[in-house]
Amino acid sequence: MTTTIPMPQLGESVVEGTIGKWHVREGQAVKQYDVLLDVTTDKVDTEITAPATGTVLRILVSEGETVHVGTPIAILGEADEAMEAPPTPAVTAPTTPSPSTGAAAARLSPVVARMAAEHQLDVSQIPGTGLGAV
Repeated sequence: MTTTIPMPQLGESVVEGTIGKWHVREGQAVKQYDVLLDVTTDKVDTEITAPATGTVLRILVSEGETVHVGTPIAILGEADEAMEAPPTPAVTAPTTPSPSTGAAAARLSPVVARMAAEHQLDVSQIPGTGLGAV
């Protein structure tokens, strides 16, 4: 039996989250409570754990994509289980403008990434002022 893993609601007013890093890959066996991925929101960064023991049959949302709460992000099941066509995740916004890649872009919050994309800003050209800024 398959288990669809939705984007969790990580706060009362949180409506979307960005996939930070997948700690598993398709076809990998996991145990209940193993860390599957990191999710970033404008309020919290957290690790999402497996709700059951099984095999990661399909990862539906790539790293860096932002999706609404409740959107299916992965499917767990038995290793020999056949998969139907996966649901299409609703991607809400690009995480960064395309010229902004690398370590600096990876540290953007979803809100900053969305604003940079909306205003077509190259964040690599904006000097940082926060902790660790050079």
